[in-house]
Amino acid sequence: MAFIHDPEIAQQVVLAGIKKADELGLNMAVAMVDDAGNLVAFARTKNARLAAIESVPAKARTAVWFGRPTAQTVEAAEKRPTVYASILSTSVNKLVLSMGGELLFNGEEIVGAIGSAGASGAEDIIVSKVCVELWQQLTQL
Repeated sequence: MAFIHDPEIAQQVVLAGIKKADELGLNMAVAMVDDAGNLVAFARTKNARLAAIESVPAKARTAVWFGRPTAQTVEAAEKRPTVYASILSTSVNKLVLSMGGELLFNGEEIVGAIGSAGASGAEDIIVSKVCVELWQQLTQL
């Protein structure tokens, strides 16, 4: 479980996302949070937009708080908009309804999440999944 707080591993993981974004020609930001939603690592491409930079920790935090990828939370919010609007209104700047937040596990335990922002939802997911794959490789040593 200590891996989430290892700054070298955390930075490698978010930089893998930035590398993927660069390969795809995308301007993005990537963040890692721990199991409480606290920022652990952050990186961005040179031309990432302010909206991506500001929202990406909230995207990762949303995955942790709901215990699922944010794409699933977006889908749930479409079915119950009043409930999710209430949750968002009480957690200003903490949560966002946007795809691209993916969970990090240690076995079955959620230990954090990755958030990627700045492109389409599908592209955000691709970048986050690259980070998750590297996380799994580095922590299964």
